[in-house]
Amino acid sequence: MRHPTENLSWGIIELQVTNLARAVDFWTDAIGLHIRSQDKAKAELGTPNKTLIILHAGATRPVGRAFLGMYHVAIGMPDQAEFSRVLARLITKNITISPTDHIASKSIYFSDPDGLEIEIIFETPERFSHMGDPSKGLMMYDVDGNPHSGREALDVPAELSHAAGADVEAMLGDGSFLAHMHFKVSTLEDGQVWFEGLGFQRNLLIPSFGFADMSAGGTTTHRLAMNVWSGPGLSGAPAGMARLVRYTLHAHDAELLARVQGLTPAGDGLAGVDPAGVDVKMLPAA
Repeated sequence: MRHPTENLSWGIIELQVTNLARAVDFWTDAIGLHIRSQDKAKAELGTPNKTLIILHAGATRPVGRAFLGMYHVAIGMPDQAEFSRVLARLITKNITISPTDHIASKSIYFSDPDGLEIEIIFETPERFSHMGDPSKGLMMYDVDGNPHSGREALDVPAELSHAAGADVEAMLGDGSFLAHMHFKVSTLEDGQVWFEGLGFQRNLLIPSFGFADMSAGGTTTHRLAMNVWSGPGLSGAPAGMARLVRYTLHAHDAELLARVQGLTPAGDGLAGVDPAGVDVKMLPAA
């Protein structure tokens, strides 16, 4: 959930898919997103009162890995019980998942039928103490001082114990939110510079791991991530590929819109294109 001191939050994420009906079935059945509106061209999905994801028809082929753009979109859960219930739901639906313990969060990774990657996340900052020396790679320490890789397998039986008796067929409630986006970039430095222009703040840079992390100004530092794991020299995703086509950011600082670099005035906000060729909108928060 957005911290009161954060300057930015994620708005609607728009994705292009090869088979709209199939994609809607997956995102609603596997995750529990509600259909808020749907026609032949697009479907708006989210909680009962908020659209989180828009799926657009029009892709002619699934995701290709060696392109800039979205690595995954993270949907945040409001509490442990809901995270565990969704974990149980995914297992019941026989979805191939990678449950991972990041110490500062618990995550479930999986892909939709086009290969668009999804993360279900429960943020647990109370378990995290500090990072290790970034020059030596990724190392995290919990509040008891124990070191962790940050990529350990989640204790699934322990997580499922919090979902005992829960209705796994229930749809997501209004507490679910867009927690962060993770991008594939050409270089970490260029990526951080561009997103700094939007108002994000540098948090973590691990060149040896090919990873960087940025905050939106609050105590939760993981609001935007980027990596160079697919290698150098990547181009933006082609128009016919299943991909991220647009994302919206909400500015909670009234003065932020006047300081943004890389976007230009459009309507009641700002608009532009990011370095991966993805359309960006920034609007004042309601």
